Amino acid sequence: MRRFFFWYLPLGAALIAVALFAYGFIAYLRGDRGEPVDFLPQRAAAIPVAPRALIMPVILGDSLARGAGDERGLGISGRLDEELRRRGIRARRTYNLGVNGARTADLLRQLESPNVQQLLRDANVIVVSIGGNDLWGGNDWRNASPSNAEEAMNGVLARIETAIERIRAANPRARIFFIGLYNPFVSNPEGAKLSSLVNRWNARLLGRFGNDPNFTLVATADLFSHHDRLSVDRFHPGGEGYGLIARRIAESV
Repeated sequence: MRRFFFWYLPLGAALIAVALFAYGFIAYLRGDRGEPVDFLPQRAAAIPVAPRALIMPVILGDSLARGAGDERGLGISGRLDEELRRRGIRARRTYNLGVNGARTADLLRQLESPNVQQLLRDANVIVVSIGGNDLWGGNDWRNASPSNAEEAMNGVLARIETAIERIRAANPRARIFFIGLYNPFVSNPEGAKLSSLVNRWNARLLGRFGNDPNFTLVATADLFSHHDRLSVDRFHPGGEGYGLIARRIAESV
């Protein structure tokens, strides 16, 4: 009996311990014990998206900014309000500071007004339409191409540069949407030449301001080149034309 307790029992316990150690060691090597470890990168927790900022638009410039020719009286401003609502974008009603017949010199005087400067400071979207009356009105481009087109463009562009500088002084961070020109006289004898000048003017604008990430040239020439979207005055856009311009702005807001 003493041999059992002093020899066989310890020997048996040792053999069992060795067997358990060997089983555990083999299981460790096979990796079939313990909780599995995921070495793949963990997916980042979804970051809650902040509500879209309130859009606060202001439009200023000439009769196109004012909305002349729109049979509903909405123009770019009213149709932009509709377009933003349709897209579910939170926006304040657009302040329309457009003036019928305004030229670049008129816009520069308007930008000196403290009230206008305050509206610009409060805005985060500023739509500008200017230059058409300088180019179309100063020369009878309806019937003949001007002989000094480049000189006319240089003077208008210089005043637009000053206007943009004043807008930026009032609000350095706002998005500026500048309305490009279109040719309202496509069907006239000089229509093709005028389209070339319009394209050159739009290219000049893009070349001057294209490096500003907060400046967008809103193309309009293609909207009127193959479709009659003019109003009854045959110069300003009709409702459909204004709606398409407003849509292009809303798509980039």
